[in-house]
Amino acid sequence: MHRKIAVIGAGASGLSAAIQAKEESSEFSVTVFERLPKAAKKILATGNGRCNFTNCNLSPKHFYGNISFLKSVLTSPFSDSEGFFRRLGVLTYIEDERVYPRSQQASAIREALLSKAESCGVKIIVDAPVDKVTRKNNSFVINNETFDAVIISGGGKASPVHGSDGSAYSLLTCFGHTLTPLYPALNGILTADKTLNSLKGVRAECGVELFSGNTLLGYETGEVQFTDKAISGIPVMNLSHLCENRKNLKIVLDLCPEYSEQELREHLILTAQSTIPSNFETVLNGIINSKLGYIIMNRASINAQTKCRDISNKKICDCVTHIKSFEVPLKCVKGFDSAQITKGGIKTDEFFTDTLMSKKQKGVFACGEILDIHGDCGGYNLHLAWTTGRIAGAGAIAYLENKE
Repeated sequence: MHRKIAVIGAGASGLSAAIQAKEESSEFSVTVFERLPKAAKKILATGNGRCNFTNCNLSPKHFYGNISFLKSVLTSPFSDSEGFFRRLGVLTYIEDERVYPRSQQASAIREALLSKAESCGVKIIVDAPVDKVTRKNNSFVINNETFDAVIISGGGKASPVHGSDGSAYSLLTCFGHTLTPLYPALNGILTADKTLNSLKGVRAECGVELFSGNTLLGYETGEVQFTDKAISGIPVMNLSHLCENRKNLKIVLDLCPEYSEQELREHLILTAQSTIPSNFETVLNGIINSKLGYIIMNRASINAQTKCRDISNKKICDCVTHIKSFEVPLKCVKGFDSAQITKGGIKTDEFFTDTLMSKKQKGVFACGEILDIHGDCGGYNLHLAWTTGRIAGAGAIAYLENKE
């Protein structure tokens, strides 16, 4: 009997699932339904258009959610994302353990997936939203067509302009699955200090601590970016998911992490003494961005035009304290429109880890961002997408073969 598989969502996980299903068995037909006019649109926006599609360091510490589930996924034979894309013709370029296509073009990843899908007989239907999946006897009805198994990979709620608007969750909750609270993650955080608006466009290598009151929530290092009324950059985005349901949030930046407070203090005192004609701002500009310098001098009650000879050691110490502990009061994480990923989703413990088939409804599978797992910046979320997609694709084939 000819068996049919439906995949809902032509994103990273959906296309991976479709390809893996066809690689497992060419005898089964696979149809992918995509609500947008273009398949895999979100892939083109990843990694600033370069598509950081996996990472050399896949330690569980970079992932969040059900730990046992994640360990199973990360040790799966389908967790070799670099090998998967090499088989699709994509060579790699590695930068700080982040893995990109050698061309450094996200379009290379998208085209490799679509080309492989086409060559192995996957049918992709665009402009085809799926509002419901109906169980009928031992089959599923989707857009007036009957299928023997369905893989739901409709994404989360982040970045709706690229297709993930949260509409796919109901396709699983209708079968009794649990949807955990949703929160925008890998996102910039709005600041509560209007004086920081002057820093728009400034970038700085920092140590980054996130606090709720006096409680340290997390620590990261890397390049911080000041944007319009917000603070962003990889370390900030990695910490953003920790802000959920927290009050009195603030970020404390070490604007010069490679030097101790004592080393900076001694340097500034010595430099100020040896450059008597100079303004103090000139000395400070040798350490940090001038716009940051103005704010630090303001916080230390120092006029920018003050001569070095007129700066007391106490004022220098105050400046150093602000450099090493630059406080940024926070309002809230920006919304889903700008988030890269969704924290939360359909509970993973309601699926078999080796196949990603639902424990509540045989023949239903799920993969990708729709599940309540996510990772840090650095290719981790795409790695989860490819891996869970391939597990679900192979799982659907195994399920149908066992039915025969």
